[in-house]
Amino acid sequence: MGRIKELLKNHYYLLTAPLMYLSFPTYDVWILKAFPLIAWFCMVPLFVYVRGREKKDIYLSSFITGLVANFLSYEWIGNFAGDQTGGYTIIVIFLIPTLSVFFALKIFIAEMLSREFEKVRFIIYPLIWVLIDWVQSIGYIAFPWTNIGQSQYTFLPMVQMSSVAGILGVNFLIIITGYSISQVVYDRVFLKTAWEDMSGLWSIRRTALLVLLIAGIITGGYLVIPGEKGAVKSDLRVAMVQTCIDPWESWSQNRFKYLAELQRLTDASLRENPGLIIWSESATLETISFDFERGKLNPFQKELLESVRIGGRPLLTGEIGITEEISGMYLRRYAQNNAVLINELGEVVKTYPKIHLVPFGEWFPYEYLPIVGKPVKELANAYGGSNFVPGERPMIFSLDGISFGTLVCYEGIFYRLCREYKELGAMFLVNITNDGWTDTYRGHMQHFSASVFRAVENGLWVLRAGNTGYTAFVDPYGRVTASIPILKPGYVVGDVDFRFNHDTFYSRYGDPFQYIFIISAFLLIAAYLVRLAVKKRRREQPGQEH
Repeated sequence: MGRIKELLKNHYYLLTAPLMYLSFPTYDVWILKAFPLIAWFCMVPLFVYVRGREKKDIYLSSFITGLVANFLSYEWIGNFAGDQTGGYTIIVIFLIPTLSVFFALKIFIAEMLSREFEKVRFIIYPLIWVLIDWVQSIGYIAFPWTNIGQSQYTFLPMVQMSSVAGILGVNFLIIITGYSISQVVYDRVFLKTAWEDMSGLWSIRRTALLVLLIAGIITGGYLVIPGEKGAVKSDLRVAMVQTCIDPWESWSQNRFKYLAELQRLTDASLRENPGLIIWSESATLETISFDFERGKLNPFQKELLESVRIGGRPLLTGEIGITEEISGMYLRRYAQNNAVLINELGEVVKTYPKIHLVPFGEWFPYEYLPIVGKPVKELANAYGGSNFVPGERPMIFSLDGISFGTLVCYEGIFYRLCREYKELGAMFLVNITNDGWTDTYRGHMQHFSASVFRAVENGLWVLRAGNTGYTAFVDPYGRVTASIPILKPGYVVGDVDFRFNHDTFYSRYGDPFQYIFIISAFLLIAAYLVRLAVKKRRREQPGQEH
């Protein structure tokens, strides 16, 4: 017991790791829906610990905390290569430290700046946090999966804040609140401030003001959400099919069996007269649109299109797209991860090639880099990676005058892409995905949580069709109106009522708050560097006062 006490005394910052893990979506159990509250103070142990520490200790403690927290929360991503010997280990060894570097940089940079600008340290931490979150959302290898704001996805009154400030605005509020709490703890525990003197401290007053602000946001959220839930009238009835295809089985050997199951569930859904059928990302891994255009359909594709014609309903499903490029004397063909819309006559109408491919898993864009480029790509391919090429722009699909945008797989976590669809006139969003390889409820629910925010940010319905789940209708206020349990084959038919659609501040104006945060962070960093340069110059001038 004494050793445990000593460990907690010297390394209490590690408490942040399990608290972060509990904050994020794990299992779809009712009691865990109260756990988003933990996110508001999960960072307190680490924030308190780094105050006054040496630079090395700050980074090391933050990095170790990141390692533990990220492993607990995201080790399931290693299952992407679970069918390869050593694949899980390779992915985890690469991914978890990478995420932990970003996590540690947030704490390290914020603490360094705070020591130079002590009076505004409470605002520095959330500014740097949002800056790093933004960095993780841009570029070819973007991975904006770890937004702490998504921990609130079950608490819809708070989620409504994203309709104004986006997901990064929620991140900002959580971190500034956590840091303010940490300052209260620091003042009481480490500065030994007496209880009778605490009420006069700025840290107490600031935390009280934040609590009032949060209470106001929650109240506003409750008032914004309509009392009625679900469609009152049906502008579009949609059926989504969830077959739970085993991602590790051979597609070519089992494709007709899979198609038969898809047809069986789809036929059952037709009794409720849907106007659109949606299958998941990996439901039909064939070059459907390419072969249809060439008039060279294989037996599987012929049966698929014929079944759509007989059913008389349009179908949105996943496919392997092919794009061609002439290079000199050669015609090169590249695979893409597509969504394809097939009309009620069994004809391919339009395709959308996925823009945001999973880095390393679906492509590696830096093969040209000297020394490391080619070996890294070969390693990624050896452990389950694909060689897709990305699409260039979002594509709007149209169905009897109703426009919608399609997101393939983890594109639902990219808030800018979803807003762009709204700007292009989308009346709802469809996210087709296959999370079966995650082999965990955590992977499914973490992925789904982003759909709640995308719906609220843009004031649009989000229809999510997963191979193994979570298949659900999410209304423009983030409410699930119909769904299928995870890992349960079946179908769900739901009505989309566009009266709930609305413009939001975020959908109209985008990210002004985010850019204010980012510019402020860069200005702080610039001011910090200028101060360091001035101090260095003074030290180098003998006889000058310091």
